[in-house]
Amino acid sequence: MWAITSYFNPAGFRSRAPNYRIFRDNLKIPLVTVELSFDGRFELTEKDADILVQISGGAVLWQKERLLNLALKSVPAGVDNIVWIDGDVIFERSDWVEEAERKLAEFNVVQLLSDQVDLAPEDHHTNFDYADTPASGHGVVSMIHEGRFNPSNVTAPAAKNRRSFAWGLAWAGRRHILEEHGFYDAMIVGGATRGVVSAMYGDFDKVIEGCLFTPAYARHYLDWARPFHAAVGGKIGFVPGRLYHLWHGEIENRNYAGRYRGLADCNFDPYADLVVGSNGVWQWARPRPDLEKFLMDHFISRAEDG
Repeated sequence: MWAITSYFNPAGFRSRAPNYRIFRDNLKIPLVTVELSFDGRFELTEKDADILVQISGGAVLWQKERLLNLALKSVPAGVDNIVWIDGDVIFERSDWVEEAERKLAEFNVVQLLSDQVDLAPEDHHTNFDYADTPASGHGVVSMIHEGRFNPSNVTAPAAKNRRSFAWGLAWAGRRHILEEHGFYDAMIVGGATRGVVSAMYGDFDKVIEGCLFTPAYARHYLDWARPFHAAVGGKIGFVPGRLYHLWHGEIENRNYAGRYRGLADCNFDPYADLVVGSNGVWQWARPRPDLEKFLMDHFISRAEDG
């Protein structure tokens, strides 16, 4: 089992690289990282991943899933199961790898947590002894399995900027499914894990409604989501356990509720606005100064250094 992650830092936050290195030091499996630089300057070095791919250029937008699709190509042959993971999380369970492998013998995709703990700024220690710290939220798959969440409501529109449940943070899946379908990579303000999980459960309409997709955007999403849903085949599991999420700004600054409205107001059309460049990342297919400004303001407003 190998892990893949992405790294990009368009607003130049100082907390990003230290958080990544705490994550890397605590990860127990080999790692492919794809780093994207928008100005030709890179923040990571060869020792920061088992395989580090560094790319320069591209549009300033949420490139996470586009980079994950590139990372898939660098996982060595013979690896059957792949973890896709945020570069700022730490597992509490020491045996999560073995449990994930066991789960993937039964399921096609597995969320690698049941509870998340959003740490405070002062909590960045190396022992991560926070067993008594209350959970901030729960993995959506564990909530569905335990009957605390209705899959038909799993993508209800966000009423406010909060995170009582986690769509993503850490997942594992069978390589052949991930390579055949890839990750949906056109949610350019973030939140793509929401679209991926919605596709797993076949909950297409709710994510289209909740993320305010335009008709063109909805068609683009469905072109990917329907075959991905069929491939997953309802075989969705989770690994019980807590995942510690390193602090990088207040949750309220992520603008979970408002970011989709801004994109809709700009009438974003992935068919017309995006193209994969020669370096493998998203480029603007046509001039979109309104989108460029909106996205740069979005990144800056996250205020990840506090």
